[in-house]
Amino acid sequence: MSGLFGVISKENCSYHIWRGTNAHSHLGNAIGGMVTWDNGPRLAIHKITETPFLSRLANDLSRLTGEMGIGVISSDDVQPLPFHTKNGEFAICVQGNIQNLHELGEKLRNEGRTFTEMTDDEKRKSWNYNKAEVVGQIIAKGNNFVDGINKVWQAIDGKGSISLLLLCPQGIYIARSKRGTFSLTIGVKKDAWAVASETTAFPNLGFEREHELQAGEIGLLNEKGYEILQEGSDTSKICAFLYVYTAFPSAIIENRCVETIRYALGALLWKKFHALGLNCDYLTGIPDSGTAHGIGAAIASGKPFKRPMLKKGDTRSYIYPNQELRDDAAHHKIIVVKELINDQTIFMLDDSLVRNTQFRKLIKKISDCRPKGIYLGLACPPLVQTCPFEVSTRERAELAACRAMVAKEGKPIEEIDMRPYLDPATEEYQFMVDWIRRDVNRESEIEVVKQIIYPTMEETISCIGLPTNRLCTYCWTGQM
Repeated sequence: MSGLFGVISKENCSYHIWRGTNAHSHLGNAIGGMVTWDNGPRLAIHKITETPFLSRLANDLSRLTGEMGIGVISSDDVQPLPFHTKNGEFAICVQGNIQNLHELGEKLRNEGRTFTEMTDDEKRKSWNYNKAEVVGQIIAKGNNFVDGINKVWQAIDGKGSISLLLLCPQGIYIARSKRGTFSLTIGVKKDAWAVASETTAFPNLGFEREHELQAGEIGLLNEKGYEILQEGSDTSKICAFLYVYTAFPSAIIENRCVETIRYALGALLWKKFHALGLNCDYLTGIPDSGTAHGIGAAIASGKPFKRPMLKKGDTRSYIYPNQELRDDAAHHKIIVVKELINDQTIFMLDDSLVRNTQFRKLIKKISDCRPKGIYLGLACPPLVQTCPFEVSTRERAELAACRAMVAKEGKPIEEIDMRPYLDPATEEYQFMVDWIRRDVNRESEIEVVKQIIYPTMEETISCIGLPTNRLCTYCWTGQM
């Protein structure tokens, strides 16, 4: 994952970029970078796996002079990157994924292009091309920057989604991917303009939301404001999982507040829980990803919300660069409160269950506190596909739902017709959900999780409040 932030101001902009980029730290924990423009690009890029973005880049602020600049926080690629081309100097940072990245890189290299940045690709178990560098090389082939950005989208059509910020002497070119999988929003305040992947970056810096780019929209931000250079369309397919988990709760995406949507999802799960004739002593949410869902359920139920689990630190374990570190972070980030768990029946909510390795360890901690029982409510359907539009879960075969299908069918997941497993009315679906429940309990001495409650995709979408054709639900259905 990655998050983008840019600023144009009438004074030095480095502080705003530093703070605004850091507001996206929930989207990346490997690379942090900033570049400002002051008679050319002034660049700072650092690893932030051990030292947080703010601390790591603080010493660079004094030399990052200029009235405009961009920043990125990323889970993989080194960026922003500078380029010297026939269309002039520029620097770029990107958000998204390119499935045919290797093929595009090889084609460019065979054309005589030179590459200096490579990325450790855990999924391929090898080194691979840097997305930002490949994108920059393609842009450099265009007749101008707008033409170059369109060449990028043509090159990855159907094989990824890329949004970007491009800093040059004229200002900041802003482009939201043609699919519109992720958001880009313009903010404004007196004497300054900003652009961000998430509006979470705006309030503490005094910016007000001004304009959310449409899918395929390209524009130029400069000292006069924002100019649309290429109209977008209202056919974006925004990532539905942003609303369920990925986005920071305060974000406004497609005019929908993420926090209030999570309350609605929690209320939906309580309704389903209550309809089953179940009861509990209190409700909770797994911190921090399930907290808003738990609050929504508690409000709907009238029952108390308690915190039997406390989160230490603010890092999402999935953004660590390797699985060993992800598992270690997941184990240590949650502290259980035995006094609130012992002899209690708890309705526990979270956003989703992905691979189940973290859940198993958490449930073991909880089971050691000897509750009467746990009912687990999840705010979206089972994940059956990995995302082709961002770098997140590494392998489809790791997904808990896919492992359940393999357990029943006895063949590789690629050979399984998963359609019956998507229908809650089928025997296959019921087997999958109960297999996941048993897998959740696998490391515990007692079978503490009594039932898992999933919403249907239609129920989750109804809480988001956007039309189905405006949402990307690929991770839940495998359908584009």
